[in-house]
Amino acid sequence: MKPAIVRAMELDETGLSALASFADAAVAAPGDFESLAAAALDDSRRFDSNGNASALAAALETMGRTLGAIEREPRERSVNTMMEVARELHQHDDGLSREAGRALVWALENQLLLAARREAEPLPAGLDPGDAEARERSRPVSIRGFELS
Repeated sequence: MKPAIVRAMELDETGLSALASFADAAVAAPGDFESLAAAALDDSRRFDSNGNASALAAALETMGRTLGAIEREPRERSVNTMMEVARELHQHDDGLSREAGRALVWALENQLLLAARREAEPLPAGLDPGDAEARERSRPVSIRGFELS
């Protein structure tokens, strides 16, 4: 697509949401970028306006070109590859490419938060390690003692 045409295209809220959803999926599975992009475009063409679908197609094409320039082999793509794509897109001078880069950054942040949650140990809430009584973890005092029998 020519840069002048890309500059004229804009995504509305629905298109931005579709781009963010796509970026989240692409960051989670970078090796499946092409199939995810095809599915996102298919959905967009069926459920959204022509202008939005065209702008989304242009954004995904720009992402795909950038990804291909950084790493052509789908099996070799990783979250780090997607970070490089996001950095590269931020350097473009058109709004659509920058929006695609922002969507990738958002998705990368989501993946980092999910990874941190998986790695974090749960914090005990109101439990004494020596207390064998079955309590709800969120209550410091067992409600069993307050029940009328």
